[in-house]
Amino acid sequence: MPRLGPLASRSLSAWGRLVAASAFVLAGLGVVVGAWWATSSEDRVTSYVVSGSLNGVLLDLGDADADIMGGGEGRPVRVQYTDSFAFGHAPIVRRDVGGGVLSIRARCPKIVLGICSSRYRVTVPDNVPVTVRTNAGDVHFNDVRGSARIDTRDGDISVAGFCGFSLLAQSQTGDVQATAACAAERMVLRSRTGDVRALVPRGRYRIDASSDRGTRRLSGITSVDDAPFQIQALSSTGDVVVEAVP
Repeated sequence: MPRLGPLASRSLSAWGRLVAASAFVLAGLGVVVGAWWATSSEDRVTSYVVSGSLNGVLLDLGDADADIMGGGEGRPVRVQYTDSFAFGHAPIVRRDVGGGVLSIRARCPKIVLGICSSRYRVTVPDNVPVTVRTNAGDVHFNDVRGSARIDTRDGDISVAGFCGFSLLAQSQTGDVQATAACAAERMVLRSRTGDVRALVPRGRYRIDASSDRGTRRLSGITSVDDAPFQIQALSSTGDVVVEAVP
């Protein structure tokens, strides 16, 4: 049987020492990076009020989640957001009021190490239109009284207690659900792969509800061609449900 000579044994021994030394260095580096990450991690909360009359609110939030709350009549817009980040890589936020529209754009920088995320909570007065755009962030509306448009690529959309002229909510891969406190003149809910569900007051509606591969169900409402209110609920592969609020 072949045997390793002294030179081969010394080579293997040197290689073993090199591997051990490399592992020790990597472990030490991991400890240093972990400690740096822990000491540099930060949660930063920012809040402010936008006074005066506004014609609209536009939120372009990247991957941030968004909670939009109804604020009542004649109230100011209130904005609060929490940024979580490490290594000083805070989200980049731009705010502007032009033409009576409050615009907020937020993006995390491209990072190799660390974390970066945000969550927004915006309170909007009655009859101020709201537009929200996200890439992967989830969007939640609660008791909003005014027209709204929600566009997200991969996030879920949930709307509760909505009462306004029109609601357009669409996601590429997420679920879309909306509950109306009053009959909107136009409600459009769409998802390419997610489920779509509309809960509305009992009544007569013009309804376009379909799914290419999922199930379709209507319950407790009347579909007629001359109804004053329109509902469109569409999905390519998800289930579609349109029903009266219990």
